[in-house]
Amino acid sequence: MNVPIAKTLRRRRGMSLVEIMISLAISASLLTAIAAAFSASSKAIQVNDEVFRGTQAARVTMLHLLTEVRNGTIDPNSTSTAMRLITSGTGGVAPDDRTYKFDTTTGHLLLVTNLVTTDEDYPLARNIDLANSRFVFDTGTGPNGAPIVERVIVKIAVKVGANTINLTGSASPRQYITYQ
Repeated sequence: MNVPIAKTLRRRRGMSLVEIMISLAISASLLTAIAAAFSASSKAIQVNDEVFRGTQAARVTMLHLLTEVRNGTIDPNSTSTAMRLITSGTGGVAPDDRTYKFDTTTGHLLLVTNLVTTDEDYPLARNIDLANSRFVFDTGTGPNGAPIVERVIVKIAVKVGANTINLTGSASPRQYITYQ
């Protein structure tokens, strides 16, 4: 049997140009949606990591501050932005005189060593929300009649992007060292 050539060509023909263009448009739309989802997921992971790091730094700083308060004495002349602390130097460790301050120029909570003035101030936490971070002192009178700090409340607010992490803790000095 002889089949005409024109009929054979029609049956074996591939996709038309319109069909290819439609399939390309659908594929491009799907790839764009996948890229957008990947980008959003990546950004969420990055924001989560930044919040975690900010929270962790604030927690470590809070633990450090409260431990120092328990093991030292607070200068009664400390302010809401700067807390001067003297440690007792127990256990073979030399006593230390340091100040913790909220720095308005950098937005950091700094550790300033008062005995060594040539070293740099060490940032304990960055991106501090200075409007919501402060030291609060409950004062009293010591055995010799001098004013003492009986309790310190530490409030640290760290800004991470659009998020603010607020931590509050308090501690009381266990001993009183005389300031000179």
